[in-house]
Amino acid sequence: MDQRRVLLAVVLSLAVVVIYNEWITRTRPVPPVTESAPAPPMSGTTLAPTAPAAPTEPAPGAPGKYGNLSFELHDHPPIVVETDVWRATLTPQGGRLTSLLLKQFRRSVDPASPPLELVETAAGVLPLTVTLGVGQSDAPVLYRTDKSSITLTGGDTGEIVLSGETPAGLALEKRIRFLGNSYLFDVEVLVRGTDAPKTIGIVLPQLEREGLGPSGNATETAVILSQGKLVETPLAGKIEELKSQQATDARWVGFSVPFFAGALVATGPTGAIASVEPVGSRPIVRLEQAVTSTATSFKVFMGPKSKEILADAGFDLSRLLDFGWFWFIAIPMLNALRWLHRLTSNYGIDIILLTGLVRVATLPLTLKSFRSMKDMQKVQPQLKRLQEQYKDDQAKLQKEMMELYRRHGVNPFSGCLPMILQIPIFVGLYNALLHAIELRHAPFALWITDLSAPERLMVAGIGIPVMTILMGGTMLVQQWLTPQQGDPMQRQMMMIMPVVFTFMFFNFPSGLVLYWLVSNLLGIAQQYAMLGTPK
Repeated sequence: MDQRRVLLAVVLSLAVVVIYNEWITRTRPVPPVTESAPAPPMSGTTLAPTAPAAPTEPAPGAPGKYGNLSFELHDHPPIVVETDVWRATLTPQGGRLTSLLLKQFRRSVDPASPPLELVETAAGVLPLTVTLGVGQSDAPVLYRTDKSSITLTGGDTGEIVLSGETPAGLALEKRIRFLGNSYLFDVEVLVRGTDAPKTIGIVLPQLEREGLGPSGNATETAVILSQGKLVETPLAGKIEELKSQQATDARWVGFSVPFFAGALVATGPTGAIASVEPVGSRPIVRLEQAVTSTATSFKVFMGPKSKEILADAGFDLSRLLDFGWFWFIAIPMLNALRWLHRLTSNYGIDIILLTGLVRVATLPLTLKSFRSMKDMQKVQPQLKRLQEQYKDDQAKLQKEMMELYRRHGVNPFSGCLPMILQIPIFVGLYNALLHAIELRHAPFALWITDLSAPERLMVAGIGIPVMTILMGGTMLVQQWLTPQQGDPMQRQMMMIMPVVFTFMFFNFPSGLVLYWLVSNLLGIAQQYAMLGTPK
């Protein structure tokens, strides 16, 4: 048996596992729940006079674990907030978001499509619902508001003040503070009355899924940053299969898809409890803090997972942009992609150029691997004679093979090390392309109009993944050019790899397929120049 081919198969299989694992999700253990300390006092606020609102009462609902979080919405005049980055609509019933449109992003690749929506109202649970201890929420509360709309630009700040009363007689004030050019805003909650809750929480349901990512909710996760560690809960399964999770000393909790995220941020240094749980037909995340003598404060982020935007938001939200194990390679690759875009203005061309630069950078490793293949070619006739001569004595065959390699100065494993060293580079570049929001709705050429989505050429109403099929074909060519070594069963197994990769890449973003296709073409050129055609 040719150990080199076995190791090569292992390396390729490892590459498949790593890429598939990076694309779907990585499950991490959940930190144990521990008793949390009370949150420290926060900046004070007082109840402010507010304008009266219509006394329409929402329909009552049966209380759940946190009260009824999904009261039916009634026809109340909305509160509209316009900023440079979004158009937010709040309902006086519960002071919750019914819409959050991102002005700089569209729902589809069509420039005339509506702005991207992050809030889904169909499930009933709305963002910014406040939980008041156990058994109450402000979802049924009809708030009075001090203004019906605000418009902010640049560094302007504006505040919506909502006042109301729960059925249990608690006086509530909810202050929501916006900044004209930021995706981060503040929510402060003040509760007064007998039997006031000891904890106050804020709820964020799963993001509106249409248009958020290349594969629906298959890549959506609930994420908690707790005690410096990320806890990820994949949401690809059925809602009834989702198990509630909780973490203490949480910094933030939220939902993450490839290009966008929503997160609830604790303002106190310690003591927040974050949870992920199913409520009705959708998962929710909740962040709970101890009630202070003043307002209990939260921050909320809802927007794109841009490296610069997340860094400016602070609170370690940049960790929502997870470049995987090889982040130290992925980030420079992403920066190089952006730099190239200044020259070409076409991200498809940028990917081609970046792939070429990677091939040039790894050329010494590639040449070393090819030299090892040529050395192995020289001893193939003798190796085959040994395999036939000692086919019934594997121990003797291995001994004679090692002696043959020693006499000719051939190391059967020397060609594998360069390939192993290239895996971090390939995976790092893969992650850079996978998470680059710049590729969302970025056109390349011909039928490829969105490098973040799978490519399909429509022929008679049927979508054909032309570039993916070409990618698989180039892998077959590479296998054909590779010197045939090992027994027939091993060679058949190696020929299966292009088929596996082709099917796996069917629903990958076209930017990733383009990278792999170009890398294969350059590899074929290098391989042909060094080894020629197989004999």
